Amino acid sequence: MRTTSAVAVLVACAACAGRPPAGNTATPATPPAAVAARPAGPPPSASDPAAALPGVDLSGLTPEQARLVAEFALEEFCYCGCPHTLSECLRVHPGCRHAPRMARLAVRYAKAGATRADLGRMVTGYYASFDRRAKLDVSDFGPPLGDADAPIALVEFSDFTCPFCQRFRPALEEFVRAHADRVKLFFKPFPIDSHPHAWEAAQAGEWARDHDLLWAMHDRLFEEAPALSVDELAGYARSLGGDPADLRKAIASGTYRPRIEGSREEARTAGIRGTPTLFMDGRMLSDLSGDGLEFTLEDEEEWRANHGWIRD
Repeated sequence: MRTTSAVAVLVACAACAGRPPAGNTATPATPPAAVAARPAGPPPSASDPAAALPGVDLSGLTPEQARLVAEFALEEFCYCGCPHTLSECLRVHPGCRHAPRMARLAVRYAKAGATRADLGRMVTGYYASFDRRAKLDVSDFGPPLGDADAPIALVEFSDFTCPFCQRFRPALEEFVRAHADRVKLFFKPFPIDSHPHAWEAAQAGEWARDHDLLWAMHDRLFEEAPALSVDELAGYARSLGGDPADLRKAIASGTYRPRIEGSREEARTAGIRGTPTLFMDGRMLSDLSGDGLEFTLEDEEEWRANHGWIRD
């Protein structure tokens, strides 16, 4: 089952498989050489978060959470490439694009309940993810939801019987529709063996894909779960204009099992532990909230446009 802490909601995509996601072991980026002058005077104290984090919205944080973010900012270097800590960059480098975003990221994690150690690990993991991209094959897994010409590809590994996938689906589809010219969504099956009818539903989804009924069947399966027996699946196929006998035959013969097994093996190689798991251009996402998706899309677009971060 999914852990219930707020931090887990942000950092764990693995829900139905019942295993925690692999820990991020990325080594923090080496701070730039300290060649630029430091701000004059003593640095602010973590006990004065507003001074340590000028211009950063700390509303919604408890005093202790604000202190943790200030401590983080006073100790960790900014990812813009300058030789300053995050706090120094906020105070003396007003043109920096990254410092305010890095601070916002730390605030988000702190609000979710991150400890000081969590903040360092999670922020480092977030930035490291841009250099660690899985190779995901979507050639047999179209059509995407949204505009096929949209530049950024989202790939979701999902299980029609997974309650977490069912809850995530509306928000994800709303995000895709709201950014139709920027992102497209590919659906890939990852049925959980312990879930009743997971395999039958996954096969029905792949059958529908090959009969130009993917997204209509996708919606129907999520809406009707857990009523996903073969008889029920055949009924859904009929209602969508498909051949129920052909679907029955495909499930009985295991026609789509190799494709589905290939999808699951690819997902495991990419590091997933359960469903739902979402990738953005091969980068596994940890924060699946609407704000989190919006935030990371903006970063992804900067990364793509500049082949890395804009150096300030």
